[in-house]
Amino acid sequence: MTYQSEIKLKTERLRFSTWRHVDANLLFELHADPRVQTAYPPDPFKWTLEGINRRLTEYMQEQTDFGFTKWKLSLSDGTFVGRAGWSLWEEATLEIGYAIKPQFWGNGYASEAAHSLLGWAREHRPKASLVGFALPSNYASLRVLEKIGMEFLEYREIAGANFAFHTLKHS
Repeated sequence: MTYQSEIKLKTERLRFSTWRHVDANLLFELHADPRVQTAYPPDPFKWTLEGINRRLTEYMQEQTDFGFTKWKLSLSDGTFVGRAGWSLWEEATLEIGYAIKPQFWGNGYASEAAHSLLGWAREHRPKASLVGFALPSNYASLRVLEKIGMEFLEYREIAGANFAFHTLKHS
């Protein structure tokens, strides 16, 4: 059986689609960039090609199990931009996450993706609590969380690093 990439969400400029095993090099290229890795605590094994293949399998399993994951993010013309989506954080809590290739930074893609993801969560998981976090030095990511209405809650140690943990403001 062939695994078909499927569009799960789209905006005027972006397409969120399911991952395929042949996408491993795209995900590796994204996370092999040291500029992208400044947003993550050091882990010499997580983003190796072997680690990427494991994570890719996890993304596909999350999609099957939950109906969401950190999807492959492309421009409307198919150009790979990064990844963006949701992970199950705790029971009934979704964690937003995004990683954009550096050559696409400064174009508003992370904010556009995050706004779209927020809309998706409100439609498909309306009772879920929504959280996001970033290293305190990752000002761009923190700004995206603020733009979608998340507010700083506290600093939390996650995976051995101190993160600024945010939750969605209730309207």
